[in-house]
Amino acid sequence: MIPALLIKLADSKADTALWPPNRGDRKIIVTEVYRDKEEVATDVVWQPKAPSGKCPVLPMADTECAVFTHHAKQTRHCHMIGTEIYTLIEGQMKIEVEGTTHSLAPGDMIIVRPGAFHEVKKDSEFLCHVLTLHCGGPKDRYEK
Repeated sequence: MIPALLIKLADSKADTALWPPNRGDRKIIVTEVYRDKEEVATDVVWQPKAPSGKCPVLPMADTECAVFTHHAKQTRHCHMIGTEIYTLIEGQMKIEVEGTTHSLAPGDMIIVRPGAFHEVKKDSEFLCHVLTLHCGGPKDRYEK
């Protein structure tokens, strides 16, 4: 197991998964490795794709991290266990949390507590990281 994982901004921005016609997001830390499209990272410096063509990921039992853009699918949801920490890297982003819309500028961070319904709005271009702590994985996502 590698001792650390370095994700460089230039590598994230160059990741074709973030841009059309692709899905607009990329998981980097996962609670479960999807062996058909991901593999455990073996290099400290992260790259969007390993020589195998699969995305290198860092498995962690209760944590997930993803980078995403305004192209990613966004739905109103909450997590009963997980706490999400969004950090805006570039652009402008709006996120509605329990009826209040918050505007983020580069470097801003918003922490969404368990049980709080929220939705990232897609009305401007952005690049964002989201870190989910105490993550229950896909089974902890509840859509409204």
